[in-house]
Amino acid sequence: MTSIPGGSSMIGTTAANVAGCAAMGALAEYSLLNDHFPPRLLLGLRVGFLGALTTFSTFTAESMLLAGEQRWPAAVFYVAANLFLGWAALFLMANLVKGWLA
Repeated sequence: MTSIPGGSSMIGTTAANVAGCAAMGALAEYSLLNDHFPPRLLLGLRVGFLGALTTFSTFTAESMLLAGEQRWPAAVFYVAANLFLGWAALFLMANLVKGWLA
C-alpha cells in the first residue's frame, strides 16, 4: 500500500466518518425521543446504512499506512482527529436534535 500524495483520501475518509457519526447522533437522539421507527428499521439504518457510510476499515488501513511509513506524529494526529471529530459530531447532532424536539 502506498500513500496518496496530499493525503486527499484521508480527508475523504475523515469526512465520511464525521458525517456518519453526525447522522448516528441525530438518529439515536430522534429515536429516543420519538417512537416513529420500528426497531428493525432502526437497526438497518444504524448498522446497514450508516455502517456502510462510515469507513472504519479504510480509516484503519490509512492509520496503519502512516505507522508503517514511520510517520508517527501523522498517524497519532490522524487517529486522534478522527476520534475527536467523530465524537464531537455525534454529540453536537444529538444535542441539536434534542433541542429541536424539546
